[in-house]
Amino acid sequence: MDHVGEPRAQAGAGEDCGFDRQVRTPLLLHIGYHKTASTWLQSNLFDARDQGFMTDPATPRHALVEALVRPDPLFYDPAAAAAAYRPASDLALAQGRTLVLSHERLSGYPSSGGRDRQLIAERLAATFPEARILIVIREQKAVIRSMYSQHVTDGGVESIEHFLVTPEPRLCRKPSFSLEYYCYDRMLDLYRGLFGAERVLVLPYELLARDPAAFSARIVRHCGGAPAPVGEAKRVNAARPLLMQAVQRPLNMLLYHNELSPGALLHIPRFHKRYARLRPLFAALSPRFLERRLDARLRNVIAAHVGDFYAESNARTQDLIDVDLAALGYTVEGRK
Repeated sequence: MDHVGEPRAQAGAGEDCGFDRQVRTPLLLHIGYHKTASTWLQSNLFDARDQGFMTDPATPRHALVEALVRPDPLFYDPAAAAAAYRPASDLALAQGRTLVLSHERLSGYPSSGGRDRQLIAERLAATFPEARILIVIREQKAVIRSMYSQHVTDGGVESIEHFLVTPEPRLCRKPSFSLEYYCYDRMLDLYRGLFGAERVLVLPYELLARDPAAFSARIVRHCGGAPAPVGEAKRVNAARPLLMQAVQRPLNMLLYHNELSPGALLHIPRFHKRYARLRPLFAALSPRFLERRLDARLRNVIAAHVGDFYAESNARTQDLIDVDLAALGYTVEGRK
């Protein structure tokens, strides 16, 4: 069954790509979370004509942040933002497809504790009130481990211990990571309240690895389409060696003046992109025993810090989306 809305009627014979123009949802907002196979979805589903989706051919993905996230709240104009995407939306409607606007930043940013996620949600509702929503969640300890690595890749300098704990004096002069960011039930409540429960689909990332066809089919049906075959759920962005990340942290502090590391002694523009070219070298030279040791330490620190913090939230999320999260490795209150 579809846990957040029943499948729509399928198209009759002769319709473009097998979709009924009258029931196909014209717009899907995929908001993340970060590190939940967004790149795979964008490459294998949202750009696949046979799935009935399309992305804006005239606008790069990063423009979504420029248009929907960055504007000052006192200057944001929902009508102007909607107008910018109207040509692509009209094209999708004419072809009986669903336009997908997909960017993880629409769910906030973990390193800042997602402080603007409610503002963004309200902005999306004011701009695209008829859209459907896709949220992909992931077991919290695993996603924090992955996101911390991304934090370093993006220019962060903190150790895992400092990343997890809000610095003194805790006056929130500058937002930092917060465990509350991954209380998924709160995000689900927010989007259901803004768009309606039937318009919000939440899927666990872990289901993609188990059955990419079923995972993708849920998204297609959520938008009123008939699913087509998809490729294997292969990792698109391979994890970097942890030694590479350990070396990057002090280099960020010295050479990369950015939002996550202001005040570097020197500044090499796009340092993180240049440093990324060294990945094959680190992959070849980093000893496996060292990688295992670094990984075990990282996971142990995160597990000790998180504890059972998410158990109650996960139990409620499990009930809301009707998926057995405990069976997928999530800590759920009342389940061992």
